[in-house]
Amino acid sequence: MGLGTKLMMLAPKAGAALLSAGADAASGFDVTSVMTESVKTVQGQAFSVLGVVVPAIVLITGAVVGIKFGIGWLKKIKG
Repeated sequence: MGLGTKLMMLAPKAGAALLSAGADAASGFDVTSVMTESVKTVQGQAFSVLGVVVPAIVLITGAVVGIKFGIGWLKKIKG
């Protein structure tokens, strides 16, 4: 029996155990607050990545465009 088969057999049992935990165990676990914090964390991480990536992309694009126009300008001057 493979690992996937074992996991498929245990998944319903684990779900049933979580659902039957009762109101006392579930009162400390608030899905709304967990999801809210997760979204805020992902949002913060995404903006920090964008803060690094966007300036790099702008710099590289500017360099490519500048070199392209510079070579074209030099070719015009040459002849």
